[in-house]
Amino acid sequence: MGFSELLAPRHPMDPLTQRAIGSTVRLLCQVRLVVLAFALVLALLDGAGWLGVSLVMLAAPFSFVPALNWDARGRAYARNGILLAGDVVVAVVTLLPIAGSPLMAIYAAATAALWGLLAGPLLGLVMAVPLALHQLTVYGDGLRGVVTGTAGAALVVVMTWTGTVLGRRLRRQALTSVALVATREHEAALAERLRLARDLHDTVAGDLAGLALATRGLADRLDREGSDPSTIRLARELSDAVGVAHQHTRATLGELRDDASGVTGPVTDLARRWTERTGIPAQVSAGPEVDDVVGPGRAQHVRALVTELLENVRKHADATRVEITVSVTDGMAEVVLSDDGAGLSTGVAGGYGMRGVRERAALCGGDAAWSLGVEGGTTVRVTLPDEPVDRPAAEPTTAHDPPGRDRTTGAVPDPAATSHAVTPKVA
Repeated sequence: MGFSELLAPRHPMDPLTQRAIGSTVRLLCQVRLVVLAFALVLALLDGAGWLGVSLVMLAAPFSFVPALNWDARGRAYARNGILLAGDVVVAVVTLLPIAGSPLMAIYAAATAALWGLLAGPLLGLVMAVPLALHQLTVYGDGLRGVVTGTAGAALVVVMTWTGTVLGRRLRRQALTSVALVATREHEAALAERLRLARDLHDTVAGDLAGLALATRGLADRLDREGSDPSTIRLARELSDAVGVAHQHTRATLGELRDDASGVTGPVTDLARRWTERTGIPAQVSAGPEVDDVVGPGRAQHVRALVTELLENVRKHADATRVEITVSVTDGMAEVVLSDDGAGLSTGVAGGYGMRGVRERAALCGGDAAWSLGVEGGTTVRVTLPDEPVDRPAAEPTTAHDPPGRDRTTGAVPDPAATSHAVTPKVA
């Protein structure tokens, strides 16, 4: 473990938190920049010299850079212990040229709130100790100085705690918003699936049933009339093909109406059906705690992610085996899919499949990463943060998928499906 990691927050910031607190982080950084601008003017007017001006200029990057590119680099800043420690030192040094000025209280309050927002209560308070001690010593030894310094130190502590509470509430609000959006999408997707199932039953399924009877009757009639054997054989092959298509249609109808819950069972079933269609063995490993920890909303997204990832393997990987692992670590659901295929290519890297996986992970406040396997192939790792405990009862899912495939349940109609073995395993 490096020195930077020792100084960093114990629990890394997840993407959802990064987005949730982004506007507040930028606001606090902008407040510090405004104070620094006034401090620079005062330093020049008071003739503080190059040292005072240099101290003010030294602090500017610690506010300007996060305000500029928090969306892209926010998590890296929050888990960089050296950067956080440097901000502590620079903040205390920056207060020297503006000691006793009202600007000092504003800068100290904004800085303490920023630390609480980024580092949490414990580390944030530890970081705020030098700032509070500075407040206690800068106002002099008289009664007025003691009272003012104590008030300044208390303000630093209160603002640190305020930043922590604000960060928690912003994250909870973001989680609730994600759950509400996903719930609405689930309701819309469920209604669309039921509509497709009804339309499929009333049109294609009925037509195939009638066609199956007609082709079977045709084959029997040709047999009775003593027609050419090759013609009879062709008629029976046609009848069998129509029958198989009708069976696949009925199976698809069942999948469209199915609203499975949980992770282990549905993901194993997804792998089995995918293997039956492709002939590629897909092994599933899921820890015993997965179904207990992963809520219904995240479970729905996990199933949809596995479906999308398997389809990417089928289309692009040219693999002979697939391994799927679903686990839970520190409240984060993690899906890892590895194959022994051709690996990543430039065309695939920018495809719709990978984009869809990233978008779904981002919708949940998580992220997705692709890497080359040790022995070739591709490994995809998707992490999803936990759900709010007060989420709505309905299971969230994603928006509508292209016709012919339901990403929510993993139903992928394929009339050319063949029967092969699958090797699902539950750890």
